Amino acid sequence: MSVVSYTESGWDTQEERWDDWEDEEMNMPMKCLFCTHMFQSPILLFRHVKQSHGFDFLKTRTELGLDFYQSMRVVNYIRTLGMSDPNFGSVSGFVLDGSEAFINDDAYLKPAIAEDSLLYALDELDLDDTASVGSCSADSSARTPKAEDSESPRERELLACIRKLEQQVGLRERENKFIADQFDEYRQMVKRQFYDGIDTGAKQDDSSVDGNQPEEGSDYYFNSYAGNDIHMQMLQDKVRTEGYRDFMYGNKDLFQGKVVLDVGCGTGILSMFAARAGAARVIAVDNSDIIHKARANVIENGLDGVITLIKGRIEELELPVPQVDIIISEWMGYFLLFEAMLDSVLVARDRFLAPGGLLAPSASYIYVTAISDTEYMSDRANYWNSVYGFKMSAMKETGPIKEADVDVIPSSAVVATRALVAEIDHGTTTPAALDFSSPFVVQATQDATIHALLGYFDVAFSCVQATPGPSREDLESAVYADGTVTPKALWKQPESSMGGFTTGPHGTPTHWKQTVFVLREPIVAAAGDELHGHFTCKKSTTNPRELDLEITYFHVPAAMKDQPELARQNAICQKYQLR
Repeated sequence: MSVVSYTESGWDTQEERWDDWEDEEMNMPMKCLFCTHMFQSPILLFRHVKQSHGFDFLKTRTELGLDFYQSMRVVNYIRTLGMSDPNFGSVSGFVLDGSEAFINDDAYLKPAIAEDSLLYALDELDLDDTASVGSCSADSSARTPKAEDSESPRERELLACIRKLEQQVGLRERENKFIADQFDEYRQMVKRQFYDGIDTGAKQDDSSVDGNQPEEGSDYYFNSYAGNDIHMQMLQDKVRTEGYRDFMYGNKDLFQGKVVLDVGCGTGILSMFAARAGAARVIAVDNSDIIHKARANVIENGLDGVITLIKGRIEELELPVPQVDIIISEWMGYFLLFEAMLDSVLVARDRFLAPGGLLAPSASYIYVTAISDTEYMSDRANYWNSVYGFKMSAMKETGPIKEADVDVIPSSAVVATRALVAEIDHGTTTPAALDFSSPFVVQATQDATIHALLGYFDVAFSCVQATPGPSREDLESAVYADGTVTPKALWKQPESSMGGFTTGPHGTPTHWKQTVFVLREPIVAAAGDELHGHFTCKKSTTNPRELDLEITYFHVPAAMKDQPELARQNAICQKYQLR
């Protein structure tokens, strides 16, 4: 009988969960073996194959007695031929006589194309046979004379209904077990055959993104990107989306005929930009269920002949090509490194990027400055002092660690120069190097009460990964004048052959906003005074997608600039979390 369990949404049955799984796996469009036509049913697909391409798969399968695995090998073999020969689809009259070696070659158990829906649907053909056998058994059982003749007509009618329901339940349970056992065996076979041999040492290095994070935490991270709202927010961020689009459309010569990998493809927008820019092939990877909608988006825009979508973690899966020419990814989080997705991009770089290949973006830079913002302090930091006339001091953060805040800060609040605390070359950095510690000095540009330090980042796109970026002197110089971007801005430096965008307070606000580190006590500074300090940023030990930050700082009045060590004795160390 069906197993019944209780969930937060109410009573649930194993039968209903099976239907949900069946809808998800079985209703995915299936690609023809020979051309790009898509079908919702294997029967319709094989009818098309017979009529349009002259190969009667179902008849061949029956006559040769091909089992489930042999049928899979045939599908994967034909798909392999199509991938290696562009003209293969125009060939008609493909035949099998059963003597072909590939029919029993386990190399063809590995899917030729990722998430091939047709492989999942092959079991429907087997179930037709199973159902037929079950039906015959049910019929013969129904015809068995009853041992009891003393029952009333109503009792006999009820017993007949009970037997019929029991037979139907038994058939469904056999079908469920048939599919579960068959696919579990298939997946285990593929895993043993193709993935267990991968070097375990390299795999441990590749998985650094997860660190000590529990598997359910990783699932939560990927599930958070399965809905529409977060993707709409990112797509509507014009600085972000148009920054990528303009780089690709403005450099079509870089993408023409190239193989591009999109790590964390989301809705597929960057992949479609790359395809429109002239890429010969784009491989889009995402471990979130958004990949299913991305596939529909790609098909709807007629780009399924160029873009291949794969669901999985880039640290674990294999690509249908040995290497790629360009890796694109929108991996940035709050304060650049929140969510630790750059780690995955670096794994992709080390596993798949061809020598001389390009990452887009190619470099990133983290800055800090100082702000004076009475309105922000009133709205956020001091909010609990008076809530509708009541004090709520217990709600304030009183421990040694404060939460860093993420908010849009107006440029008018900036009262100091900026300092570069991290410069990241995506072509050479390592996951370990993303934990950084850097000294900094910012100078007050006006008399002000400094309430907080402010962090933000810039990203740069280069046409050649090896092209040197701006000098550190340029990077630390004042790039803004009266709120207007000057030629010193990173993306305005022609000598570096770079484009890019900023998430700083003087730029157009983005969904990344800025990161606010409220000081324990405000600092009253005069123009020319300096704030010296040391900035440390590391992955959290409890969840490596989050950040632990420590800032040590002290005020150096202008009169003490030549002797900053005298002011160090008043240094304050504050710890923050970005969650």
